Amino acid sequence: MRLRHIEVFHAIKQAGSISKAAVLLGVSQPAASKVLQHAESSLGFKLFERVKGRLLPTAEAELLYVEVAKLNSGLDQLRKLSANLRRFPQGRLHVGCLPSLGLSIMPKTIRDFRKTYPSVVCEVETNHIEALLAGLRSRQLDLAVSIFPDEHPDIRTQVVGEIDLVYLGPKDGGEFDLAEIADHEFIGLSRSDGVGGMIARERERLGCSYAPAIEVQTYYLACAFAAAGCGAAIVDRLTAQSMLRPGLFLRRLKQRLIVHIVVLTHEANVIRGFYTDFANILRKSVESTIEAAAAG
Repeated sequence: MRLRHIEVFHAIKQAGSISKAAVLLGVSQPAASKVLQHAESSLGFKLFERVKGRLLPTAEAELLYVEVAKLNSGLDQLRKLSANLRRFPQGRLHVGCLPSLGLSIMPKTIRDFRKTYPSVVCEVETNHIEALLAGLRSRQLDLAVSIFPDEHPDIRTQVVGEIDLVYLGPKDGGEFDLAEIADHEFIGLSRSDGVGGMIARERERLGCSYAPAIEVQTYYLACAFAAAGCGAAIVDRLTAQSMLRPGLFLRRLKQRLIVHIVVLTHEANVIRGFYTDFANILRKSVESTIEAAAAG
């Protein structure tokens, strides 16, 4: 099948008719019909049968569609990449970050970055790590800022700082022993998360279970639940500091657990001058924020 055959076949299967598929593709109905006929002629079998006025896919078409859907997804990714490459990155910086970092260190980082590069337009979005990685791969994002990511063969990772995990909850006091928190009052991160997995392993090393009463997917959400009186969370210091509210206490852990803040870029991206400067400014922002939190 040629590329045009695939596009028309996919559109007809999605739309359910040639006329609707033609509208999706921005072509005339006769043109779409002609491409379909040519595809069927090339393949040597029918892709659709007309039954009681409806266009229904054949058994062969259903089998082909599984692979065609994969190809179409790849084509969509390619289109997004092409559109993003048409932009002018020398005058634009599109950064993604975790929601918690968007509340803590990103505002200060962007402010200081624009002092050095006032003509660069900055776009900042927050999302989960998988969405950030997808954005880097499609070049929708130039950079992403994350905590404790897994290694990915097509993604560069640059460590710009390290922060400790802390207790955020209703109990005041000195250092908090991770073994003290009971499962029924624990707002925990999923084990699949890097920080969640680290906490689970440390709890188990201490002879405790890891079965939080409430399990969440983001550090910010864990703090929000703690602020609502649902229990206590163990998160990074930056997130905890940004979410500290009356009635909540931030306490250092007796078991010192450290996570890294990293800048992620796609390995095929050209490292532009202001990418490096952004990373350096982010590093200083992390250091100053942690120092201010410690002093406070």
